[in-house]
Amino acid sequence: MAAEPPNPYAPTDALSHDAPKHQKAEVPVVHDPSRFGAFVVAIFAQPIAGAGFYLLRRPRRFVGWTAVGLLVRALLIVAARAALAKLCVIAMALMLLTGLASIADTAIAKPRGVALKHGWLVGLLFIFASVGSSLCTRIWLVEAFQIPAGSMIPALLVGDHIFVKKGPARVERGDVIVFKFPMDPSTDYVKRVVAIGGDTIEVRNGVPVINGVPLEHQPLEQPCSYRDDASPIPDEPAEPCKLVRETNAGRTYTIMLQPDRPAIDHPRTVVPPNGLFMLGDNRDNSYDSRRWGTVDTDLVKGKATVIWYSRGASKTGIRWSRIGRGVE
Repeated sequence: MAAEPPNPYAPTDALSHDAPKHQKAEVPVVHDPSRFGAFVVAIFAQPIAGAGFYLLRRPRRFVGWTAVGLLVRALLIVAARAALAKLCVIAMALMLLTGLASIADTAIAKPRGVALKHGWLVGLLFIFASVGSSLCTRIWLVEAFQIPAGSMIPALLVGDHIFVKKGPARVERGDVIVFKFPMDPSTDYVKRVVAIGGDTIEVRNGVPVINGVPLEHQPLEQPCSYRDDASPIPDEPAEPCKLVRETNAGRTYTIMLQPDRPAIDHPRTVVPPNGLFMLGDNRDNSYDSRRWGTVDTDLVKGKATVIWYSRGASKTGIRWSRIGRGVE
C-alpha cells in the first residue's frame, strides 16, 4: 500500500516553536457579579450610594454617587445637632431622593471591564461599613426617638418623631432631654430640666420654686382640651386644660395644666451636684422627679432638637404642621 504524500501546508518545527505563548494560554474565567448583586448592595450600603457601581467597575459613578450620599448625610447630622429644623427636613428629603436615584441608576447600569475577584466579599464590606457608620452616628452624634406617651404635651405629642443631639454637652434649665430612667436604665424617658445640681427646688401649688423664687407663669387665653392618644380606651373623651407660659432662667416654653386634677407638689430639696430635677410639660399628668427623684447627668443621652415626623392616631394621620419644628 502506497504511503500518503506529506502535507505541504503543515507547520514546520520552527513555526511551532516560535508561536506566541499567549495563543496557547487559556484565559481564566472569573464570575461576574450580576446586576442584581450590585442592586442589592446599592440598597443596603446607603449612604455609600455608589457602592453598587464599584462592583460594576464604574469608578466615576462610584465616586460621584458616594460623595453626594455622604455630603447629604453630613448635612442632616449638622442640621439635627444645630436644631435647624427646616434644613433638617430638606436634608432628609435630599437623602431619600439621592438613595432612590442611586439605586435606580445602579439597576440600569451595565458592568465594564474584567469582573472583580471575590466581588461578593467587597459588597459585604460596603454593607458592613454602612451599618458601622450608622451605628457610630447613633451613638455619638444623632439618634432618632419616637414619643410614646403624653407627659410632654404640648411640646411633644404622642407619635412625634424627634432627633436627639448626642454626646457630652452642658445641660441647662429648660432643656428637653432624653435620659435613661434611673429606676430602669433599659428604658428611655424624655422630660424637661427644671433645676440643676446645687439648686434648691420646691413645687408649691403646681408652681416650681427654684432657690426661693417661683417661676413666672403667664396663662394663655386660648381654648384647650386634652385627649391621651396613648390611652387604651378608644374614643376617650377630651379633658379640659389650661396652657401656661413658664419662664425658667430666661427661657420661656408652654406647659399644660389640668384644672380638674389636683396639683402634684414636691417638698423643698437640694439637687445633688451631678443631678437634674425633671418635670413633664403636661404638668398634672407626668411621672417625673416629683415621684422618683433626680437624674444623674451620666444617664443623659442627649438634647431633643427637631421634630422630623409626626403621626397621630388613625383618625388624625400625619401631622404635617409639626414636621420640621424645633423642640422649644
